[in-house]
Amino acid sequence: MSKYEFVEHTADVTFKAYGRDLNELFTNAAEALESTLVRLDGVEQKETATIEMTSDSYENLLYDWLAEPLVRFEVERFAVKKCIVKIAGFSLAAKCLGERIDPNKHIFNAEVKAVTYHNLQVKKNNVYHAEITLDL
Repeated sequence: MSKYEFVEHTADVTFKAYGRDLNELFTNAAEALESTLVRLDGVEQKETATIEMTSDSYENLLYDWLAEPLVRFEVERFAVKKCIVKIAGFSLAAKCLGERIDPNKHIFNAEVKAVTYHNLQVKKNNVYHAEITLDL
């Protein structure tokens, strides 16, 4: 099973993330987001950021979850290499490992303006899967 795959979209970036459980799904969705922003092979796990949140649905939780590392990337200049996610009900607790962005070291991929609700869904067949569109 792949962690995620990018889907062709006219103007934005759309990806599908997969996981055996919700923890893995949300972890893989965060990795897909970060790989859209920066080349992950150049990001080291030097610092830790803790993220906690609660929502009223898995779709809203996924939206809020992905918006958080995007804000940290833009505002705090923090690139995430890996997240360890724990979901209980509609609550999420995560430890994200990464480092401060260094323009001399990191290679940027795309400038993401926002996570969108366009076609946002979390479903389960044999595995959990979600489709997410990012506004460029």
